[in-house]
Amino acid sequence: MKNRGGGGLRSKIYHHLRAHFQFQNERKLFPEISHGAKFSVNIYSFQICDPRFYHISNLFTPETVDACFSHDGTGSVPALKDSAGEWATDGHSERIISVGKSELKLFSRLLDAENTPLAEARLPALHSTDLIAVLERFCQQRNKLRDLRGEFYCTSMFHETGAQRNGTIRRDTQFPKSPRNLIYSGPHFSIGNPLYKTPRRDCRLNSDYDPIDLTRVSDDYMPRTNYVPEHKSDGTSNRIPVLPWIPDSIPISKRLVTNGYRLVHRKMTVSILERSLISALVPPEILHIYTCIATSFKDLQKLLDFQGICISLPLDFFVKSLGIGDVHGSLLESFPLPVMEECIRSPIHLRVLALNCLTIQYSQLWSDSWSPRYRMDSWTKRDIRLKNLYFQNLDSKWYRDHALRSDFERRQALVEIDVLVSIVLGLRLEELISIYRIQFPVMQQYERDTWFDADGRIVFTASKGLPGVGLPRKAISGDTRYGLIRSGMHERHIELGWEDVRDLQEGIVTRDVFDDTSPGGSRLRTIEYHAPFDRCDRETDYRIAWKEFKKRIKGSGKNRGN
Repeated sequence: MKNRGGGGLRSKIYHHLRAHFQFQNERKLFPEISHGAKFSVNIYSFQICDPRFYHISNLFTPETVDACFSHDGTGSVPALKDSAGEWATDGHSERIISVGKSELKLFSRLLDAENTPLAEARLPALHSTDLIAVLERFCQQRNKLRDLRGEFYCTSMFHETGAQRNGTIRRDTQFPKSPRNLIYSGPHFSIGNPLYKTPRRDCRLNSDYDPIDLTRVSDDYMPRTNYVPEHKSDGTSNRIPVLPWIPDSIPISKRLVTNGYRLVHRKMTVSILERSLISALVPPEILHIYTCIATSFKDLQKLLDFQGICISLPLDFFVKSLGIGDVHGSLLESFPLPVMEECIRSPIHLRVLALNCLTIQYSQLWSDSWSPRYRMDSWTKRDIRLKNLYFQNLDSKWYRDHALRSDFERRQALVEIDVLVSIVLGLRLEELISIYRIQFPVMQQYERDTWFDADGRIVFTASKGLPGVGLPRKAISGDTRYGLIRSGMHERHIELGWEDVRDLQEGIVTRDVFDDTSPGGSRLRTIEYHAPFDRCDRETDYRIAWKEFKKRIKGSGKNRGN
C-alpha cells in the first residue's frame, strides 16, 4: 500500500463502511484485564458503496494505527515481537489489510459455511497483506477433510464434571495398569508427541505435570491419569461412541471408536502461545475428556495424512489467523487434506510414525503402515546427531529404536514435516519463512535460546512449556545437584547454571534429579550433558530441507513450484 498521509486514519475511515482495529492487551492498556485478552475498536458508517474497509490485527498500542497509515511502505514488516523479545509496536503500511468483495469472498470460503453472505464473512487476524497470498493457497486446496464425510468421526468423549456425576469416570490420579484405564487430558500430549507430560501424584492444576524423558521410558510405558473409568456394569463402554461406517449388524463392542488409532488434539487454543494447534496419535482403548477432540479415520493412510498436516507450521498459522479459542470439529472439517504424491507422502508418514510410535502400543500402527520406501529415506541436513543409519535399520516390526527420542532428532523431523506440507499446499519457501517470522514470535524466542548437547539432548531452554528440562539459567544458591567432568577431573555436588557452562568445548555436565514420572516411586538418576553445546536456526534449516526435498521430488519425476 502507498502512503496514506499523516492524518490518514481519520480521513480514510470517514470514506469507508467500516474500519476494524483489533488490539491485544499485552501492554496493559486496561490493567484489570488479562494480558492475553483481545478486544477491538470498530468504526461504522452508513452503506454508500460495496463493502470496503481497512482491517489491522495484532495491535498492542493505539499509536501503531496512525504509524501504519503514515508509513511510506519501505522496509520489512515488523513481526509480532522485536529482536529483544518485546511486542512490536512500530507501524508499517503493509499492516493495513484493505478488505473488499474479493477478500471477503476468500475469507468466507475459508472460514464460513457455504452460501454465507459476504457481509457476514468472518475476518481472520492477518498481520500483513502478504499473508493473504498464503490464505489463497489454502483456499485453492480442492480436498478438505469434510470431503471424507462418512469416513471420519470426531468425538469429545467425556465431560469432566458430568461424567463423574453419572458414574462414567472418577477422579483418581494413578499409573494405569492397562490402556483402557488411561484417560487423556490436554497436557498429556504435544505436537506429534503422545507422551509429552505426566500428572504429578498430587495433580490439582494444569501446571502440576512433569515432562517425560522419552529416552528413559519403558517400551510399555503409560503416564499417570487423573481419571479412571468406572467399569461397574460396563457403564463406561455404553457411553463410548461407535464408528458410523461399521454396520449395525456388528456387535457394539467391535464398533467403538476406542478400538482403533485416533488423532487427538487440544480443544482450547491461544493464538499468542508458541503453538496453537496441538495434536498427536493415541493408541486403541485410551479414553479422553472433553478438553480434547479425537478423530477416527476409516482409512489408516488418511489418519497419517491428517496428522502430518495438523502438526505442520502452515496449519498452525491457519488456526492462529482465525483468532479463535476453540478448535472444534466443524473447524477441523475445513482443514485441507490434499492428495499427496508418494514421493512426499512417504517421508511425511515416516516422520509422523517415528514421532508418535513411542511404545509397543503403537506396534500395530507401525506394521500396518510399513513401507519399504522408509529405508531409502534420509535426513535433509548433515549433523552427527542425525544418523542416516536410522533409516537403513528400519523394519516392518516395531522396535524401540524406530521411535525418534532425542530432542534434536524430533525437532528436525518436525522441521522437515513443515517443509513437506508447505510443498504439498503449494506454498513458496519465502512464504513459509514469512509465516514463521511474523506469526510465531514465541516459537522464535524459544528457538533462539534452546541449546542442545553433543548427543541431541536439550541442555538449556527458555521454553515455559518444558519446566525442569536442562539447567537453570543461573546457579541457584544451595542447589548442589550438579557436577562437572573434564580433563580427568570430576567435581561433584557443586552449584552450576547454564551461564557457567555454555562455552564448554569438552567435558560432561551432570545433574542429579528425582524422577517421579514412572511407576515404582521417585528415583534418583543422573542426567549427562556432553559438550560442546549449540543452537539451531530454523530458517536456515527450512532452506536446507526445502532445497533437498525439491531435489528429491525432481529426481522422482515430480516437480512442484519453486
